[in-house]
Amino acid sequence: MNNSEVIKEFDALIQLISRTFHSSGAAYLAGLDVTMQQFIVMKLIGEKERPRMTDLADDLGVTLGNMTTMVERLIKHGYILRQDDPEDRRIVRVHLTAEGKNLIRKADERKKKTMEMILGKLSREDRQSLFKIMEKLVQAINQEKGEK
Repeated sequence: MNNSEVIKEFDALIQLISRTFHSSGAAYLAGLDVTMQQFIVMKLIGEKERPRMTDLADDLGVTLGNMTTMVERLIKHGYILRQDDPEDRRIVRVHLTAEGKNLIRKADERKKKTMEMILGKLSREDRQSLFKIMEKLVQAINQEKGEK
């Protein structure tokens, strides 16, 4: 296989894997009354401690207006709360409600079961090889980002 063929095959496999995991993502969110984009926002809020709206928008590469619209929907569903920063009223922070944390827990449990099923079809040695290769790809991506 020449370099061009390798790139073409790699690209096709990455797209197939991405589509497959995206569709399984829709499955683990089924019946939870949240979209994939909303779930991503909720996960990000859960990973950070009371993030600012502007930080969320920056992290996700969207405008503050788009982030505000998504946050409004999540507030309406009762999954997050928005609060003014007590030290600076110009800053708006958000955090998950108990209901939002529960939704993430349910989705994560479903996702874990899906991942166990998929990865369980690989031998232990294949999983170890896969993870080593994935780690090397991440390192190469991070090096490329650092060079630019």
